[in-house]
Amino acid sequence: MAAKRSRRTTKMYRRRSSRFALGLLLYFGLMLGAFALVWRYMPRLAERVGHIEFGWLRFSIYFVVYVLLTLGLNVAIRRIPLGLRREGQLRLGFAVATTLSAAVAVYQARFGTGLSATYFTVGVLGAFVGMLYVTHRTFGLVEVNSPPSPEEVEAVLSGHHGVVLADDLWDHTKRVIEILLAGALIILSLPISIVLAMVIWLQDPGPLLFAKVVVTRGGRSFRQLKLRSMVKNAEQTTGAIPAALDDQRVTFFGQMLRRTHIDELPQMINILWGQMSLVGPRPERTVFVRRHLQHWPTYAQRHAVRPGLAGMAAVFGDYYSVPREKLRYDLLYIKRRSLGLDLRLFITALLVALVGIWPGMNRGRRRFIGRRQEERWRRAYEALHGGTPDSLRPAREASGRNAPRGTARERVPEVREHPLT
Repeated sequence: MAAKRSRRTTKMYRRRSSRFALGLLLYFGLMLGAFALVWRYMPRLAERVGHIEFGWLRFSIYFVVYVLLTLGLNVAIRRIPLGLRREGQLRLGFAVATTLSAAVAVYQARFGTGLSATYFTVGVLGAFVGMLYVTHRTFGLVEVNSPPSPEEVEAVLSGHHGVVLADDLWDHTKRVIEILLAGALIILSLPISIVLAMVIWLQDPGPLLFAKVVVTRGGRSFRQLKLRSMVKNAEQTTGAIPAALDDQRVTFFGQMLRRTHIDELPQMINILWGQMSLVGPRPERTVFVRRHLQHWPTYAQRHAVRPGLAGMAAVFGDYYSVPREKLRYDLLYIKRRSLGLDLRLFITALLVALVGIWPGMNRGRRRFIGRRQEERWRRAYEALHGGTPDSLRPAREASGRNAPRGTARERVPEVREHPLT
């Protein structure tokens, strides 16, 4: 058996090596053709476009040329029977177009205007936009994992009838401030957002954004945007579950995004659209909210305000706090929300994101949280998913010799009164 498995592994390795060699050969072949095109047609294009004094128009024409060239490369690569996966074909096309832009930049530095860095940047952006169009047609640019059914969305919305929405002076002032800040941050973070999008796409060509369907003010559902930090279709077989401690679905670069919380940068768009706030209860998935409403009707009261990037439950609790613990913090925030509290929560959340601790958190507290992370993940899984994760079940239970004594719904007590009273 071991010898057979070893032969199978060796055969698979040889097959991958041959595909890589063929892909490398195809890359050099396409590059020779690209250099020939540059040498022949670049002077003609420079003659017709180079005299345009308006720089933005001139480089916009070059940008469109690169987009069209990238689309043509994609068609050519797909017609060659190489046996590459779709992701490999997309990477190959982008690599050829990027190398071509480097050749054009060298040509401009030697014989042209000297704006080699600008020509290279325009070429890379044009190639990336072309590949994004192909990616959109193949995979889509926004991946929505485990979306709720229309019946679940309607059930959550009907469960919020009678909830008094927050509508005082601070709420209106806060909304104006958030529109200004979100718009400024979107503009200022555009360069780094483009770089992050390229890295995400190169590591795993596919959707750039991940969207969770969550609940906002009044029980309405919306798509909470994040930079994709997992592989494609991460919840196709498992459904909506909380991320585990060593989640194999998270990519290498995705771990860095999650550790620094940069993956939440696209939520500035949600804030600009009025679906989220800078400070407020953390958004919860629609499928989970429906389950919580069945146990705690008062859970709807947390949606009297918009959900936020930073919240009291996220600052003073942790990611794996059970919903009942988060609900206490959220209702306390709604009761005491003010400018001072929002500033304190936002600054503290920023410190937690940057250094991993908050003011007043001693070493003993950090060690206690670290030791109980696995147990807290298990409790969060049970409360959200309605059952025990298979990876944590005892071996005899998984084999069927001993049935579980109860589910998470039986163990979580029902809260009928306001948690703050």
